[in-house]
Amino acid sequence: MQIKYLIIKIWKLIMRFIYFIFKLLFRTKNKITFLSRQTNERNIDFELIINELKMQQPKIKIVVLNKRLESDLKSKISYGFHMFRQMYHMATSKVIILDSYAILVSILKQKKNTKVIQLWHALGSLKKFGYSILGKKEGRNKNTAMVMNMHKNNDYIITSSEISKKYFMEAFNANESQMIVLGLPRIDFLQSKEAKKEVLKKFYSIYTETNNEKKNILYVPTMRKDKNIDFSKIKKSVNYKKYNLIIKTHSGKEMIYVNNKKIQKGEYFLGMELLHVADYIITDYSAIVYEATLVKKPIYFYTYDYKEYTKNRGFYIDYNKEMPGLISKNINTIINDIENNKNVDLSKIERFSKKYIQYQDLNITQELVKIIINIMENKKIPLLNK
Repeated sequence: MQIKYLIIKIWKLIMRFIYFIFKLLFRTKNKITFLSRQTNERNIDFELIINELKMQQPKIKIVVLNKRLESDLKSKISYGFHMFRQMYHMATSKVIILDSYAILVSILKQKKNTKVIQLWHALGSLKKFGYSILGKKEGRNKNTAMVMNMHKNNDYIITSSEISKKYFMEAFNANESQMIVLGLPRIDFLQSKEAKKEVLKKFYSIYTETNNEKKNILYVPTMRKDKNIDFSKIKKSVNYKKYNLIIKTHSGKEMIYVNNKKIQKGEYFLGMELLHVADYIITDYSAIVYEATLVKKPIYFYTYDYKEYTKNRGFYIDYNKEMPGLISKNINTIINDIENNKNVDLSKIERFSKKYIQYQDLNITQELVKIIINIMENKKIPLLNK
């Protein structure tokens, strides 16, 4: 194990030397780099910010580097080469925008006039992450996290409420001066009637089999570390005479079941888009619960491994007390509630939503872009238009 950490430290020194050369050779441009290792495809928050930036500041150069880091050797080698591209754009940008832990941002010292903004990929903090779960089964090894400078070098971190702020500070090992309470552009997307209309049109044009007047049940479970999720029980429990089943995996792909038959077209939708498609939402410990409250649909919580998950990871909030919907270890109980329209309290969903998503009446995208531009120009961050 000591050899492993020695190798990491040597690798860090090499990367820091290379980046030092990059910073000397390449001048800073009027540029923003968006960097994600969550996905290879679209990112709804990046997309909305970029569109707004183009309207407000069309002369700003924009670079998007989305590349998912997988566990296989081929992916790791490919990502290694991708890191050199990251270093070039980091060295030449005024602002770097992230949606997750970025290895190079954490281990490399940026230019004095380069600022890093961490959006993260969730509106709120339900399950514990980052520094809150070091050493736990679902968390990082403490020594590895320290030697890799996990979550270091974020200048600003966006969160959606004063309540979530304190949890984010713990998870990122950050101080209050780094925190900006606002929210993510996806708030605008999820509350947009026009966006919903476009998503539904696209979904039913691709998955034509689902355009059958049946209600859509969306199942969006969180990832379990080193453990595959068994979908067989939920697939067997659904009455396909009345419902279509959509399963959205953490890897990004969806599985559609119509009449108990799997439909796969190779066209993939974002989880945020499928919230517009759903009539009923089933999740577990996923932070998507915050986004789900914005579409004002019944939410159910399938918690077949609650004790194990609590032991391995845990929560920032009182899960059993606060979740705005039926909680059950039995999927048949949940499906029965859906069929009989029981245990649905939309007012509880709204209260939960307003508690953890502080700004719902603002144009979040516009406000965030104003903040980004001011940070880019080294100006004071503007106050929100309350």
